[in-house]
Amino acid sequence: MPWHIETSNPDCRSGYAVVKDSDGTVEGCHRTRREALAQLAALNIAEAERAEPVEVEERQDAYRPNDAMVSEARRGLAWREVYGRGGTLVGVARARDIVNRRALSYDTVVRMRSYFARHEVDKQGEGYRQGEPGYPSAGRIAWALWGGDAGRAWANAIVREHEAE
Repeated sequence: MPWHIETSNPDCRSGYAVVKDSDGTVEGCHRTRREALAQLAALNIAEAERAEPVEVEERQDAYRPNDAMVSEARRGLAWREVYGRGGTLVGVARARDIVNRRALSYDTVVRMRSYFARHEVDKQGEGYRQGEPGYPSAGRIAWALWGGDAGRAWANAIVREHEAE
């Protein structure tokens, strides 16, 4: 496991720090051990996804997230840390991939498109829009973790391009 949890890291004011073993970089600060464990799990999931063997042809179908997606995923991670809700461990792992501008496989892009299609309905819930009670809702936070509207447009465009070929 390339990360661990510390309770008295100077870079975190209080609570639990998730720290990278290799260089001591703080990956996140959390109020509770449970939140830190959730991030640790998400990091390990993302690491396992990257460790899977990739065919040469798949490497050619790698797509880098754009600036708007990075900004939205950062917002989602920050909201999740502050409010303690929104998204799954897979969503957190996806947000970290986006924020770190990791090249995403075509299969991952297809999963992103599927996520957005299934969760479009979340936009109708209370707290999705700024100014509404409960903003940001769990659905709004989750949407941001996947890159938000920019991520949806990006994934849809890539899939359409592949389908046209």
